[in-house]
Amino acid sequence: WGWYLAGGAAAAVGYFVVPLLGLPAGVQVGWYCVISASTAVALLVGARWHRPRSRTPWYLLAGGQALYAMADLTFYLCRQVLGIEQYPYYDDLLYLSAYPMLAAGLVAFIRARTPGWDLPSLIDSLILAIVAGLLAWVYVVGPAAFAPDESLLAQWASIVYPAMDLLLLTVGVRLLLGSGARTAAHRLLYASMLAMLAADVGYGYLELTGSYIPGGVLEGVWLASALSLGAAGLHPSMSRLTERSVTAAPDTSPGRLAVMCLAATTAPTVLLAEHLRGSSPHVLAVALACLALFPLTLARMAALVATQRRMASTDALTGLWNRRYFSDALHTQFAAARRGGYPLGLLLLDIDHFKRVNDAYGHDGGDVVLREVARLLAGDVRPGDVLARYGGEEFAVLLPGLGARDAAALAERIRV
Repeated sequence: WGWYLAGGAAAAVGYFVVPLLGLPAGVQVGWYCVISASTAVALLVGARWHRPRSRTPWYLLAGGQALYAMADLTFYLCRQVLGIEQYPYYDDLLYLSAYPMLAAGLVAFIRARTPGWDLPSLIDSLILAIVAGLLAWVYVVGPAAFAPDESLLAQWASIVYPAMDLLLLTVGVRLLLGSGARTAAHRLLYASMLAMLAADVGYGYLELTGSYIPGGVLEGVWLASALSLGAAGLHPSMSRLTERSVTAAPDTSPGRLAVMCLAATTAPTVLLAEHLRGSSPHVLAVALACLALFPLTLARMAALVATQRRMASTDALTGLWNRRYFSDALHTQFAAARRGGYPLGLLLLDIDHFKRVNDAYGHDGGDVVLREVARLLAGDVRPGDVLARYGGEEFAVLLPGLGARDAAALAERIRV
């Protein structure tokens, strides 16, 4: 991955040197397209070398990048070889086809990494996506969509491109804020997505002002995005990007809450800024953003309270109930069983020779065993039973409605 990144950086510099050598424009076009296409090859090679648990996300990213490379080739052939300046054109169809495939790859990462429905991260990503959409509409999309000298098709294309970027941003933020390992490949992947979004926004602005010239700084940003993505696929830590996380959601940090607070105040800030500039305020867009952000913010606070309550009663390693919750449930279920006149079963289990596991494989190996035992136990108990990690390698199961004989039969089945 290091050699690929270094060689790609040198090739990117060569892309800007080619015109200075007086070589034909086709050489520069081919140079750019080869760099862009190399990313898809790097992703496929990395998936074959490092053998991640799930290769689907990497294959989807490789397919999206291949479409992007084909779009680059079509764009330069139309613009610089055939002299076609029509917008939108066939290259735009290829570009727009690449975004859903790239987004599908990021969604596949999320599904592989997150063990449950991570509602807080989903809400956070929606909040940031709405804010980004509002800013894009006010300062980029809106002026292009209502430009009087543009055709209806061009106006729609000017809306669809930011919408695709917004789709990619929403899914990307969801991946960033969700649970799972934060590795070098994760950071490279995110750097690639951010560079692509920055270049796309810059391209939209330059097209709007009529000042875009192929072969400028934006091409360097797009190349940086492609090279970062290829390096992410070749990095040894790429296999950890599809590892299943032990927790459904990461802890809520003060920085994360500060970002959410800043995002929630963006809409009125934009309205005030437009008023002070003396420009026509986008009242409808701001009002819709506020109407969407308000319930999302309330839902985020409710999810935060629910998450904190659950974390207080959940074992962080196994995801089962902890001893405190089990003790409270035992008193509650015992009182209910006495009132209802039904039996209440209780199993106390522990892992034999667990110290040997820790001595032989370390505490990380022991944690793997504990999580696997917890998973197997969860598959054996009924939906209404209370399964908890009671101690180090000890587990307890509360069995409402189960007598001694049935509880003993269940214990034997678990033991075997």
